[in-house]
Amino acid sequence: MKRIMYAVWTVLLLSTACQKNWNAHYSEEQQNASPLNLLEYLKSKPQYSEFVSKLEEFGLADELERDQSLTVWVVSNERMAALNSMEEDLKFVLSYHINSLMYDNTKLKSGLRVMTFNGKYLTVERAGEQVMVGDAQVLNGNQLCQNGVVHEVDQILTPDKSIYEYIEELGDDYSLIRDTLLAMNDTVFDLENSIPVGVDPTGNTVYDSLFVITNPIFDRVNFRSEFANVTMFMPSNQVITSCFDDLAELYDQFGKEFLREDTLKAYAWIKDAIFYNEVIESSFEEDIVSAFGKLWKPSVQLVDRDYKRMSNGRIYDITKLKIPNYEHIDMIKQLFHYYEFVPDAEKDALFTLNNVTRMQLNDDLTVGFPTLGIEVTYRTLHIHGDLDDGLPASIEFTPIMLEQKPDGSTGYKVVEVPPGEYNLYMGFRHTSHPFVNIYVDDVPVAEMLNVEPATPWHYDRSTNVVPGTRYNGWGGLVGPVVIDGDEVRSFKLTVEFAGLGKSSVERIIPYHWTLVPTENNY
Repeated sequence: MKRIMYAVWTVLLLSTACQKNWNAHYSEEQQNASPLNLLEYLKSKPQYSEFVSKLEEFGLADELERDQSLTVWVVSNERMAALNSMEEDLKFVLSYHINSLMYDNTKLKSGLRVMTFNGKYLTVERAGEQVMVGDAQVLNGNQLCQNGVVHEVDQILTPDKSIYEYIEELGDDYSLIRDTLLAMNDTVFDLENSIPVGVDPTGNTVYDSLFVITNPIFDRVNFRSEFANVTMFMPSNQVITSCFDDLAELYDQFGKEFLREDTLKAYAWIKDAIFYNEVIESSFEEDIVSAFGKLWKPSVQLVDRDYKRMSNGRIYDITKLKIPNYEHIDMIKQLFHYYEFVPDAEKDALFTLNNVTRMQLNDDLTVGFPTLGIEVTYRTLHIHGDLDDGLPASIEFTPIMLEQKPDGSTGYKVVEVPPGEYNLYMGFRHTSHPFVNIYVDDVPVAEMLNVEPATPWHYDRSTNVVPGTRYNGWGGLVGPVVIDGDEVRSFKLTVEFAGLGKSSVERIIPYHWTLVPTENNY
């Protein structure tokens, strides 16, 4: 018990000693504080005379005598020459050197943002005893006065631009994103803050009118407000163009033309993915979600980690941009009867028939779609096996698509798709169709799959069809598949007889296949 009491007593003594040391230090700081107000103090220091002169010239000196706590970031005479060479409004620059509230040395911590007299935030960073404010280093800090504190810095402080101001001043290398964002602006009359000054002859109130800029993006992330603290990933024209070139090349590999609506969809994703309602640290590695709910994967989307500091956040320049597959690929779809366009000498390299007794192509059904002005003939492969041999008929094939040859004839090429997770859909001539097993790259996707019901298996007349029609749908869901690897590649699809169901013969009659990216397919 005595040992315990001794330990407690020792802790109390140490705590009291620490408190006394801190109180003594704090009292020493207070005792060293000048009884002069900020203006009087600065005038008493010859090395700050030019700074004081400029404050007086622009009507700011009186602020330092008021009954308020302020912080002044002072510049010595030998560093004041830079002020006159600045293109900015000098009063605006000088106002950036004063802020409300007293920020002594104990309060200057990394990440601190202080609002200055010109309405701009000043950012503080600290590494040990080194304190940076904006781009300036504090040389002689913590000069305490009767109504505040003075910190001498090694250069004139240049006010940071807001993200909005930076966008306004972007050059033509960034015209795509600049013009898109600014075109969304609207200038509206601010009735609440406008001042009535009279009445016109018709009896309407006349205002000393105030107008404000609105933009729908501001509702989610106000990159114009000085009170915001946000991050933007900035794409140049070159980055966007390269991104679209990659899309066009990718579409060509699975048989889709890169159309204007594809460009608009991709551009809408870019606009929604580049703004964040937080300051993103340069070391970020985890996936993040934008203010508009778009997923950004830093392992895929590449940025220059040397960010630009803004008065209301940060800007990172994008160096590589990719639209996520699930955002821009609606479906990858081809038909089985394209088999007939492959020369006989090349068929064996693409198609393997197992336990097949015969195969033929049939035009099963012709349907008109008056609202679309088109007519479609559903042409299918009929693959037959011998029910008595006990060996299931199957077709293994590398998916192909059609393309026009230089001489105008129809040829083919192998379909290649980006890696990732997809949902596989298929369609058949459903009537009395046997059960099937489906494999992708020899991996089972579905076993004993019943494709006899008309909905959703009847050709491509179900699931995400053209609105108001039964045209060009996905078909029935077979299951999820993963195309592995790091590069765009071909794959193998196998359809195998699995049981009679309502049928009396062993046959497979496939019409089409469709891959639809899942949300895991970035």
